[in-house]
Amino acid sequence: MSVSYDVFTEAFLDKVVDYGIVNGLYDSEELIYRYMKRAISEFRKSCRHDLSTTADDASRTFNVDIPEADLVEITDIISDGMVVHWLKPYVYKQENLENVLNTRDFTTYSPSELLFRICGAHKQAQSSFTNKVREYSFNHGDLTTLHL
Repeated sequence: MSVSYDVFTEAFLDKVVDYGIVNGLYDSEELIYRYMKRAISEFRKSCRHDLSTTADDASRTFNVDIPEADLVEITDIISDGMVVHWLKPYVYKQENLENVLNTRDFTTYSPSELLFRICGAHKQAQSSFTNKVREYSFNHGDLTTLHL
């Protein structure tokens, strides 16, 4: 049984609201695909199933058998990683950075406060993703392969 890219795409879209994707302002399919690939590359060392080399871009599936219980957990982890990569451009947006450097007062409505909040959201998303990868690794890891 293969796993469709859409499983991860739908989980990601359930976690974010991006009007550019909804209104088709940019090639959302390609953008979401890149987020997915980045999240998979960060998760591949811990994941028991090989999603990095089994991808078939023509059919938009992964040629790997993943039990349903594992798929739910893996989908949640990868979609969290996709959220991290979705947020990253907002943190490093030149306009936001210039506003921070030019804003004298740091009010609750200032551009610098906005960037501060975006950075906080990004850090929280990154922390959540990292913790889920660690928990998955802990729960599914094989200690017999360690050379102790």
